[in-house]
Amino acid sequence: MQAWLQGMGLPMGGGHMGRYDQTFVVYGAVFLPNATQSKITEINYGGKILLPTSALDLLLRMNIQYPMLFKLTNMARQRVTNCGVLEFSAPEGQAILPHWMMQQLGLDDGDTLRIESATLPKATFAKLKPMSLEFLNISNPKAFLEVELRKYACLTKNDLIPTSYAGQSLEFLVVDLQPANSVCIIECDVNLDFDTPEGYVEEPRQASTAANVKPPAPPASAFLGAGQAVGGSGSVAPPTTVFGGAGRRLDGKKKPASSVSLSSAAGASTSSAADVVNDLPAIPPVVVNEDYKSGRVSFVRYDYKRVDVLEKELREREAREKSNPSKLFQGGNRTLRGAR
Repeated sequence: MQAWLQGMGLPMGGGHMGRYDQTFVVYGAVFLPNATQSKITEINYGGKILLPTSALDLLLRMNIQYPMLFKLTNMARQRVTNCGVLEFSAPEGQAILPHWMMQQLGLDDGDTLRIESATLPKATFAKLKPMSLEFLNISNPKAFLEVELRKYACLTKNDLIPTSYAGQSLEFLVVDLQPANSVCIIECDVNLDFDTPEGYVEEPRQASTAANVKPPAPPASAFLGAGQAVGGSGSVAPPTTVFGGAGRRLDGKKKPASSVSLSSAAGASTSSAADVVNDLPAIPPVVVNEDYKSGRVSFVRYDYKRVDVLEKELREREAREKSNPSKLFQGGNRTLRGAR
């Protein structure tokens, strides 16, 4: 009897917690009897397996703690991962695993797998690496993973877990976990971080031009008077003669000698304008204040009132005027003969 209990993994005391340790033949979700497409998708996009009903009976008698977590070991390749249990509806002697878990453990349909009960600490930190650039199209990745990770009971470092987003599969590599390499993510607060997506190349940053660089001050010669030359000699360019020549009259008579020709008038006006310009003082060069310090600008706010308030005040004033008639031109009248 004792040998049989030890072979079944039951504790000798009968009522104490024991350690579950069994070997099963594993198959993918497509081998589950009467499995629908939605059921297959639920299994493949999650971190939970299906065990037979006899496993549930044995686990209840062993007083296994909840949540039920298991350690999966491929003895042939020495690969290990952890998982939870979804249902106890697998055929006897078989375990149904998600497709990604079979790839992670290097298993094929019909291989044997060792399944042990496990106790994992609560997760406090998890860092995931997206394996596709499609991850950048997710508007709120943390909210998305908060929903998708509910399908998983635990995480193991270096696992490649799949998720479903907008009808396509997105895979995430578990890069780092705290406080251990295998953690439970049920009913716990996890600080989630993301690594750079696989294949992402950051564009080189272009050297930004200095926006605050002040341009050099223009030369002083640019601010001299209009009638002064750059060299400061004060020479004025000779005026141009506009409409030069002698005038003619329609009656054929000669133009009086006392009249001033257009050319002389133009020359006189040009010379007088040049004299006036030469008398103007030169504009000093602009000096840039390098020690300028910003101050405060006060914006005056006028006491504006809303339209409804103004209309209300106007109606009240009109009502007061009607209730209190004007006292203008009131009093008694007088005549030259005396009071009437």
